[in-house]
Amino acid sequence: MRWKAPECLMPMGDAADAPTNLRFASDIYSFGMCMIEAFSDEPPYALDDDDTILEKVFSGEGYPRPEGFADDEWALGNRLTDPDWEQHISLSSAITELKLFAEREDLRNSVDKADRVCPGFSA
Repeated sequence: MRWKAPECLMPMGDAADAPTNLRFASDIYSFGMCMIEAFSDEPPYALDDDDTILEKVFSGEGYPRPEGFADDEWALGNRLTDPDWEQHISLSSAITELKLFAEREDLRNSVDKADRVCPGFSA
């Protein structure tokens, strides 16, 4: 339940094109919640019971920003987990942004490693 899109928590519609039927965009939402879990190191809504989670999801309340998210990373998380499934970005767009974040992290780590080398020491 903690990773499910709002439309997956509602009863299925009767018509094939009913707005409550499952859609690929639901997987995008779940992917966004997994991303939030990976960054925050705890499951979404970790301290909330199922009823509280349902109340928050159906009220349209956005997930609170965990510590450590850069502005652009959190913006991606919000686009992945928008309560309106029609507003979710495509998986390819999400992957493109995640690659940019990974490159930035690699660059940051390489700079950090360079700062830690002792003068006169060679590996």
